[in-house]
Amino acid sequence: MGLFFLKCLFGGYVDLNLPVIVNKIVHTPLGELPQRVARGIRHKVFEYPVHIIVNTVTACNLTCEHCFITNYGIEIPDAKTNIMQWSLFTKILERITPAIKHAEYFQFSTFEELMHKKIFEMMDAVLAINPKIQFPIHSNTMLVDDAKLNKLATYPISEFTVSLDGMNKDTVERFKTGATFEVIVDTLKRAAALPWKARVGVVFVAHRDNIAELPDYVDFVRDMGITTIYVNNLLSFTPKFRDKYLYTPAGNAEAEKIFKEAIERVERNNMTIYIPRLTPTPMGCSVVEAVYIDGHGNVSPCDFLSESTPFEMFGESKQGPPLRFGNVLEEDILDIYRSAVVKEFRNRHNHGDIPDPCTHCIDAYGLMCSKRTKYGV
Repeated sequence: MGLFFLKCLFGGYVDLNLPVIVNKIVHTPLGELPQRVARGIRHKVFEYPVHIIVNTVTACNLTCEHCFITNYGIEIPDAKTNIMQWSLFTKILERITPAIKHAEYFQFSTFEELMHKKIFEMMDAVLAINPKIQFPIHSNTMLVDDAKLNKLATYPISEFTVSLDGMNKDTVERFKTGATFEVIVDTLKRAAALPWKARVGVVFVAHRDNIAELPDYVDFVRDMGITTIYVNNLLSFTPKFRDKYLYTPAGNAEAEKIFKEAIERVERNNMTIYIPRLTPTPMGCSVVEAVYIDGHGNVSPCDFLSESTPFEMFGESKQGPPLRFGNVLEEDILDIYRSAVVKEFRNRHNHGDIPDPCTHCIDAYGLMCSKRTKYGV
């Protein structure tokens, strides 16, 4: 029975594989183990997704050069920006209701979801199906005024994370084209002061131009009332940013030293920081455990693979066709989620056996969001 619960950790459809189990335990904070095991049981026994993403916004108000959406219509020739119509959203919602009833999280975009003018009406519609569901929100804050922020605080937001890739105006604005440093800082201060249950955090995309700021950045965000920091490595889609990322096949001793100093400050400040690896290790991507639905109802592993997104890693480039498992407007969402091909795709990631479409994406190797290590409280 004990092995069954371990097998269910993270909800993976995995064989009883000891290395996989050990890997999951090592990369799960002790305080999160009970929740992860319970979530895994739901996955294994009832086969319901925990996290649902419907990309109601495939667009962004910024034009950052390093972001793949900036390449829509260029390096990604068939992809187009889009704001989902309300009528299509309600149709998709009706089709995926059986999954929503059992999910814990519902996300409205992997881009800037607050661009959608009906974001709160969409939240109300999802809550009518599952009153216990929560909404993670990630934003660049350029569209967040007092009214919107105060209204967000009345909804079940699980976390409100903000992109802030440095502690200096020039560093941030050179990396995020169209962002205003003062607006981000002001919004963070106001968000941290709100009486809501959401965890307010910052996302720091680490690269060669900003990594030296990370230790002082810890104190900088603490002074704003922020206690959670998520560090990602820069994902390079084209060779243009090959010289900017920190990870190498042999690691990066200088960056590791900076990470260590940042961790020490986090622990001293009683904060939390999530740190990615700097040496690639095939570990699989956790994003594939969610259900991702694009702006046309197609189910894909993630937003990258929903289009012909290029990837660049250590001087090698790879670009393939979109990977789609089905369409919720034509097929039952749970039939797609429980299909053999989707289970196999998740299985391979859980075993660190990276499927071909993902071989050049850093998130499969512990270098970005998946499998970060938590330090601090």
